[in-house]
Amino acid sequence: MNSGRKEKDLSKKLISLDLDEGIRIEHQSQPKKLFINRNACGNFVAQFIDKEKNQNSEINNIQYFSSDVEVLEYVKSRFNKNFSISLY
Repeated sequence: MNSGRKEKDLSKKLISLDLDEGIRIEHQSQPKKLFINRNACGNFVAQFIDKEKNQNSEINNIQYFSSDVEVLEYVKSRFNKNFSISLY
């Protein structure tokens, strides 16, 4: 899947994300993960985990976003174009 198509797919999944659902994004060759949920106010909550840097226990890895566009920019800044998307 090309990067433009991945971004469109992710955008659609973000927009339709329910409160009891989540999205997991993983880097294809590095131990990086991003978990995205929605809170009761409709904002996106993202937790970034990078096992190489042992940052997964720090509360600073939690980010809040008000739009799917902000989340997409964050994903691109962390993963470039090498990521896979899973719903849970």
